[in-house]
Amino acid sequence: MRRRNFIIDSSKGALFLAMHPEPMMGMMKTDPDKDDSVIGRTEHLISNITLQTHIPLDKMKTFYSDLLGLTIKSVFSNRIVFNAGKSTVTFTKIDNQLTKPWYHFAFNIPENKILSARSWQLQRTALIPTPKRLRDPKFPSDVRHFRNWNAHSIFFYDPAGNLLEFIARHDLQNGSDGTFSVDDILNISEIAFVVDDQQAEAHRIGQHLGLNVYPKSARHWWAMGDENGLLLCIPKRIFGENTPNPKRFDVFNTDVEIIKPENLKYSFDNFPYEISTVNQ
Repeated sequence: MRRRNFIIDSSKGALFLAMHPEPMMGMMKTDPDKDDSVIGRTEHLISNITLQTHIPLDKMKTFYSDLLGLTIKSVFSNRIVFNAGKSTVTFTKIDNQLTKPWYHFAFNIPENKILSARSWQLQRTALIPTPKRLRDPKFPSDVRHFRNWNAHSIFFYDPAGNLLEFIARHDLQNGSDGTFSVDDILNISEIAFVVDDQQAEAHRIGQHLGLNVYPKSARHWWAMGDENGLLLCIPKRIFGENTPNPKRFDVFNTDVEIIKPENLKYSFDNFPYEISTVNQ
């Protein structure tokens, strides 16, 4: 596969792009030169993500079903599907052990339950440390504060090395009573695509699928959709530079379905990614 050259400024100033690049986004205003045909369209839930894994499916079952408590929708010799609130996540087993796919995706949780979710998850896995620039002094140091998104989240890994996130988006006003449980995993709210040119790829997604840039005041286009479903275009960069085992994002087959009344499909030109719509 031929790909465009990807150049990243390695200076300290270019490191503003964290998983959610708040410092820069906080200063961004609406761009009058934006394509108005994209602005003002309706966003929709992520229905399903289909990801590859080199890990035996019984290990994925142990983690997602036995440990996290997600129910299994279906299971086959080379594929397993888990229910995650209103969404599903599908893992397809690959035989090539030289390829070890890993992805980033996030689950929405009630906006008032990040501390309860933190306690619940710490009983199951370790949490990934938070860089100082993303900490909130009112919360434990492993909780991330995405100020421009008005959200707090925690990050952790599954057995395949996938970077999972529970995110409490306060603008959704979806708080609920009681302590956190698996029933508070509401839906898949983010899936990341590793690309060369974030701006260009995100713009094409918006044009083809009728999705807004998020937030709507952002000048840098990289997140398309809304709080219930975001398609992220991210660079091939290092994650966890503050941890003992940093990882570099890479390109792996990714299929995503979003709920939308139109019958649409978008395939990236130079990447093994496909987004399609389903009417539910």
